[in-house]
Amino acid sequence: MRSRRHTAPLRSLALRVHNMDAMVAFYSEAFGARFQIVEIGGLTSRFGRIGRLTVKFVPIREAADFQGYPVHQPGFEVSDVRAAIASAHRHGGSAHDPPVRRDGRLQAAIRDPDGNTIELYGAARTPGRRQSTPRRRR
Repeated sequence: MRSRRHTAPLRSLALRVHNMDAMVAFYSEAFGARFQIVEIGGLTSRFGRIGRLTVKFVPIREAADFQGYPVHQPGFEVSDVRAAIASAHRHGGSAHDPPVRRDGRLQAAIRDPDGNTIELYGAARTPGRRQSTPRRRR
């Protein structure tokens, strides 16, 4: 009997955020997210799309909500790891680990404006395929 593989693609990720404006700016710039305002339970939230993933930023209501704040660690594939790191710096985040090459792709870890760790993965290189080089003019 053949075993059936089950998949559960991630379709949404809700994050409780402290610095809403900085978080929206960073995720928009670094990952191309487009956010809209959504009112939920009396809270003005921001929902954005990154590919097929819906990212939901829900504000922390009070300073007490920030105590024991859970640390989230999503990982995103980006076209330019160094540009995403620079974006984190511009919006109050930081580099967590310097970029390294693993499994044929550049990887790094950063902190977003709220301090969550984010893993960054550059596009994988196809084996035997060279990076594109400018064509010579004749």
